[in-house]
Amino acid sequence: MINNLRSFAKSDSTNELPVEDYAEICGSKMYYEISGNPNGEWLVLIHGMAGSTRCWKYQFEDFNKHYKVLSVDLLGHGNSSIRKSDKYCGPIMANYIRVLMDMLKIEKAHILGLSLGSIVEQYFSQMFPERIISLIFASPVTKPNYVSMISNFLSEKILLKVLSKNTYLKIMGNLMLPGKAHEKSREFFIRETLKMPDSEFHKWFRIALDGDHYYYLTESNIPTLIVAGDKDFCYLKDAIALQDKYINSTLKIIKDAGHVFIFQKAKEFNQIVIDHLNSLQAAAVAEEKSKIAA
Repeated sequence: MINNLRSFAKSDSTNELPVEDYAEICGSKMYYEISGNPNGEWLVLIHGMAGSTRCWKYQFEDFNKHYKVLSVDLLGHGNSSIRKSDKYCGPIMANYIRVLMDMLKIEKAHILGLSLGSIVEQYFSQMFPERIISLIFASPVTKPNYVSMISNFLSEKILLKVLSKNTYLKIMGNLMLPGKAHEKSREFFIRETLKMPDSEFHKWFRIALDGDHYYYLTESNIPTLIVAGDKDFCYLKDAIALQDKYINSTLKIIKDAGHVFIFQKAKEFNQIVIDHLNSLQAAAVAEEKSKIAA
């Protein structure tokens, strides 16, 4: 059941932007924002763990020049409400994105997921490939590694039982986002996570740390851009491995960048995305011309 959703017809360039609103989906309220170029293609942004629409503040200016941008707060994050369930999972969250696109009359879009958001994006690509123009994975997370397994064990068995949430997050932040390359990302992670209800944080944290999402992926030919930082000690291997599943993919490694490079390397990342999408658009135009000529 979906209520209280402001309609936004994709073909009507007279609609005023930006839009800020809520979608009521299965009893939960999902917050979303629409901004950008009314005549551009749709670009859907899915944030990472403890993020929200606010985490894209260094992307909006550049992306809004070219695309109609839909950014969402995943349930339990930002302005969205919680989901009345003991746990979250990638397929259910992917379906929430699909439902929101349906109600906003978004037939197809470029999908960009960051970190935890890339898990939702992976399931979306498996479930609804017909709704995708292209995929952009930023610091994708696909399967457990030694750091995440140690972090998960410590959080479940030791840290959560003896430490304050603030101290616990500082330890976890340094484990998963170590060193100077991750300093800005680490500060953001700690600050935003402190705003989340504990129950919501743990439900999402388990999605990121427990699941081998790579195992469930089947081969996909969707045009895909994979971007990672060369100093992402936890998940760089995930980005490289993802190429085997997304066979029509391009991998870009940003130098001197950590896991959440959308802050520290914003301009470089933005340009990589824009150049890639421009190349796809140019290829599509060229293909259409060749069909007409034939």
